[in-house]
Formats: sequence, structure tokens, C-alpha cells
Amino acid sequence: MKAPALLGRLRFDVRGLRPGLGWLRRFRRNGGDSAGRPRKPLSKPLLAAVALVAVAGGGLAGWLALNGEATREAWQASIPAATVAVSPLPPPPVPEPKAAAPAAPLPTDAAPLPLPGVPAAAVTLTPAPVPGLVEDSRNGPLPRIAQDGRKPWQVYARPFPATDKRPRIAIVMSDLGLSGVTTGNALAKLPPGITLAFLPYAERLDDWVERARSKGHEVMLSVPMEPLNYPRDDPGPNALLTMLGPDRNVERLEWSLGKAVGYVGITSTTGSKFTANPAAMQPVIDVLKARGLLLVDSRVNPKSVAGPLANLAGVPRALGDRVIDRDLSRGAIDDQLRELEELAKTNGAAVGFASPYPTTIERLNLWLTSLADRGIALAPASAVVNIQK
Repeated sequence: MKAPALLGRLRFDVRGLRPGLGWLRRFRRNGGDSAGRPRKPLSKPLLAAVALVAVAGGGLAGWLALNGEATREAWQASIPAATVAVSPLPPPPVPEPKAAAPAAPLPTDAAPLPLPGVPAAAVTLTPAPVPGLVEDSRNGPLPRIAQDGRKPWQVYARPFPATDKRPRIAIVMSDLGLSGVTTGNALAKLPPGITLAFLPYAERLDDWVERARSKGHEVMLSVPMEPLNYPRDDPGPNALLTMLGPDRNVERLEWSLGKAVGYVGITSTTGSKFTANPAAMQPVIDVLKARGLLLVDSRVNPKSVAGPLANLAGVPRALGDRVIDRDLSRGAIDDQLRELEELAKTNGAAVGFASPYPTTIERLNLWLTSLADRGIALAPASAVVNIQK
């Protein structure tokens, strides 16, 4: 069937429904059925049945209101049940406040670990400067002998027991201060019994000296002096030179001495020419005597007169016996250290010079682990003056 015809029929059917709705209105108006006939009244038996049902329902509701609770309890009692006592859970423990972790230390120079066989040093050096041992000058604070006779080399020395009669070896680690990394490594890894010698050219030399002494190291100054091949090998500005007069060299020496406080004396690893010249060396010895300082002659030149002149003037002196790391191979360094032991047993004391190379520091620490077992004491430079035969 076509769509227009279908829609026409639908519209017709809907319209046709409208007249048929009148029966519903007549039913409601006349109270009749769908044909408009009047409804019949309900029969008496039906009304009686409805009334009986209503009465029965009301009685049941009243009985439940009066006996419902007892009935419920009786019903529950008929059901098997078990009662389990459950204790309440304890309250959760209050967490204790955690102690604050100690702040990590700044990346500074750590103290060396105690070496096996070497007792940990519980030595405190006298803080510098000590009143009465300092003289102000245009070159800075210069050491001086106190009015009561105290001398800087004795006051600032690292203590060493005079009752220790073992042969002594002093190791002088020289030419420190120019490289912060190298110097910091030496301070971190070397035991405090090793003497440290700083160049006056070091930046903030007074800080380096203070740090070294706070770790227990005895400190010296490594004064630049003229080498044999000068000027090709230049020891730097304010070095002591044989071509200069005594006053000029004394002025340069005091320039070096005024760079820090707390040292016990001087040494030099460059003065192979200067220390062999008696006329040039004598004014230096005189200054050391007047200021209460000691001298360690490295003897880089076997013809050095520094030691004998100091001995004649009454200046405390020690003599270098070996440079342990001219050859940086491990075997060569170990050989030099063994020779130092033999010299110490023969002469009562020996002095070795070294540079702050990593290999040198490694071999020194290994050597020191059993040095005491071999009957030899590691001593500061001040503890070996005037006892070498």
C-alpha cells in the first residue's frame, strides 16, 4: 500500500475514535457500565465477608502490637547461636619522633685514619700566635724569643716523649701550599707525625698552616734559595741569592718569615748553590738564632755548609739523609725508606725528604703500618735536632 493512502486511513481511524469517547463520559455521569446501564448494589453476603476480613485484620494487628516483642525473642531463642567475646584492638602505637640525622659535613680535609701498629695521636699543638713570641714588622708577624727565654721552635713543636729511646725518623713533606688539591690530599691522608713544610708563595699560607697544625702536624717554612743552575731554574721572587748583599737577603728572608705564624723553623729544597756559600749562608744562620728557630738542611748539595754553620752558632739543626721519591717507582721509594731505617739505627736519628705525590703518600702509609714493630719511632723534625751522629 502506498504511503499517502496509509496515512489517510490512519487519520480517518483517529478521527473516528473521537465520537466513541462519549461512552466513557456517560459511564462516569450515570454510574453505569460501559453500555450505560446502572450498576447493581453489592449483595449482603459479600458485605459481610468484607467486614469479617476487616475485623480479623484489626485483631491481628492488635495482637502483634501487644505480643510482637515476646514472639521475636522466642523465635530468636529457637535459633542456635554462639557468643564470642572480642576484646577491643589496642590503639596503634604513637610513633616516636625520629632523631634528626646529623648534618653531613662539608667537603673539607678529613683527618687520616689510624694506621695499624701506629697509636692514634692524641696530640694538641699550642695555638699560634703565642703572646710574647710575635714581633710586628712591615713584612708581617715575625717570630721572636720571649722575654722569659721561650723560643718559637720549642713552643710550636709537636710534643714527643723524651723518654722514647728508640731510633727516630723524621719525614719532611716539602714544598706544600702552591696546589690546593695536592696540599689538601696530603693533609687528608698523611699521619700527623709527618712534618709539613710550606712555601711562602702559597696563597693564604696562614690558613694552610693553621689547618695543618690543627691536625697535629709540625710545620716549617720552605724558604726559596738559589739553585746551582740559576737563572735557568728560577726559585721565584724574593728567593735568597748569592749575588745579593746580606741586608737584601735578610730582608727577603723576613718576607718569607712574615707570611704565617706557628712554624718551628726553615728548610729549603732549592738552595743547592746558596747553602754551599758560607758568606751568603751566615746571615741566615744569625737570623735563625736571633728569632729562636731551627734549621733542617736538606743537603740537596752534599757540599752544603748550612748544617755546620748552624751547629757552630748554637742553632738547632737536623740534616737530611735521603730524598725518598727522586725515583717515583714503588720499589725505589721502599728502598729509600729501608735505608732511612738503617741510618736511624746507626746514628740515632734520620731525616727523609719527600714530595706530596700520591705514590709517595701511599708508600709512606704502608711503611708506617709496621715501623713501630721494627723498633723505630716516627718523630717530628724538632725531635731529631742535634742528635744525629
